[in-house]
Amino acid sequence: MGGYSKIADFMGQHPESALVLRFSDMNLQNILYLQAEIYGLREDLRKIQVQNQTSSSEDVVNFSLDWYTLAHTQDNDGMNRQWQIFKQLRRVLKEYNEAVLQFHQMSKMASPSPHDLHGLQEWLRRPTLGAIYLTGRDRDVWADGVDLISIGERPSTNQITSWIAHYLLKRINGDNYTRLQKKHGGDSPQFGSIAEYSDAGIIKAANLVGTVLASVLPVVAIVVLYSAKGMGTRLGLTGLFSAIFSTCLWFLNDGKLIEVFSATSA
Repeated sequence: MGGYSKIADFMGQHPESALVLRFSDMNLQNILYLQAEIYGLREDLRKIQVQNQTSSSEDVVNFSLDWYTLAHTQDNDGMNRQWQIFKQLRRVLKEYNEAVLQFHQMSKMASPSPHDLHGLQEWLRRPTLGAIYLTGRDRDVWADGVDLISIGERPSTNQITSWIAHYLLKRINGDNYTRLQKKHGGDSPQFGSIAEYSDAGIIKAANLVGTVLASVLPVVAIVVLYSAKGMGTRLGLTGLFSAIFSTCLWFLNDGKLIEVFSATSA
């Protein structure tokens, strides 16, 4: 098994690697065409409505007052043009609304992290891993890495988790490292030899680091301030520990500046 089947299987086993195109330009062009079509149909409908108001037929004049008459009356040509246009407008409106809502949802989907994109690119490129080289016109989709969305989003992480995942483990494992959501036992002959770590394990490690820092830092600050001589020295150390506390809070709290400022001020 190779080609698209192998890529799909790999993405299914590792959801964070399921990166596909958003097709923003095509989706927006489709929405604009539908918008133009609706605009033209609305103009045609309004013109016919004005004409029907001055019709010699009482039924046609009542189109604006009675839906049943509008939907079941035929004009002189054997077809109620006003109702036909409106039914066409209804179909296009439905398609337009669905397209807008779907693109709105897709626009909120996260773009892949540089690490996940690089991991997929490396898996596709390396002979010891995926070694897949598509030959069709879509062969550069992942190589370009533009307008992609991540279907299998990772859980929200903080800065220390990202540091462990993207720097520390990569330094330990070298080029064979990739951060995957699903852990396999041993090497997979199908996907190649790669070091795999689950998000849950990395988050647990980050939480452990945070817990240790939260326990140790206040004690260290108290001991150092107790041992310091002179008010000036203590004030300087207080400022230093405040900066250290703010930095740790930023690393451990998703980097939200307002929360860091509030906690430090308190």
